[in-house]
Amino acid sequence: MIKSRAIVLHRYAYSDSSWIVKALTEESGIVSFIVKGGKRKESPFKGALDPLALSEVVFRENPNAELQYIKEATLIDWRKNMREDLLALAKAQVMAEMVLRYAPQGIPLQAEFALLEQAMGELERFCGKPESSSVFARWLLKTCDAWGYTLDLSTCSRCSKALDAPPADFIPETGTIVCKECVGENAPRIRQETSEGIWNLLKGNEIAHPQYLENALLTYLRQHIGFHKEIKSLSFLNGTRKIYGC
Repeated sequence: MIKSRAIVLHRYAYSDSSWIVKALTEESGIVSFIVKGGKRKESPFKGALDPLALSEVVFRENPNAELQYIKEATLIDWRKNMREDLLALAKAQVMAEMVLRYAPQGIPLQAEFALLEQAMGELERFCGKPESSSVFARWLLKTCDAWGYTLDLSTCSRCSKALDAPPADFIPETGTIVCKECVGENAPRIRQETSEGIWNLLKGNEIAHPQYLENALLTYLRQHIGFHKEIKSLSFLNGTRKIYGC
């Protein structure tokens, strides 16, 4: 029997009364559960297996079965504040879907679990505060590192000098930056907001327009993983950004 903390990544109907739940567990990586009777009002799993919830689950792992039967699920954190902030919720959904679609399957994912738990916890604590502006971008940067696509955003790729000002350019194909001296007369491909976002991320400051940095990091990561793995929740995030005017 395995007892583990878990973050619910996705849930969909299996029958009129049951769910299929995909969760990132601290001990076993991504696990698919069949939750019979999970839709019923009297279900003992109520709330604990809602999407994005942090819970403790108990299950017996059958390596020969695609779906595992869950015995217990106890809610630890439902992320109420995060769910009430539409932009924070949209970013959390993208993070969860990226882990579900891009992370390795069938192996423990302690680093991924720690990063996702930290990011969602920060979105919960910092909702509506300046500290929330860098949460998604910082998660993307650390996830790139965890998956072997490490980015060096502090050193110019041409002269190898450490930045002393915002970079002049960022190249998503290689994940490298170029300083103002080295970019010369070439027109940079990034917006000023992206450049400032990289600099403020490095300095631990509030990011005024985080969507540009987030998009740049997303482009880099998706190019290295493969565009064929669509992230459906990105459309919700982009729509939410328009509502918030960002």
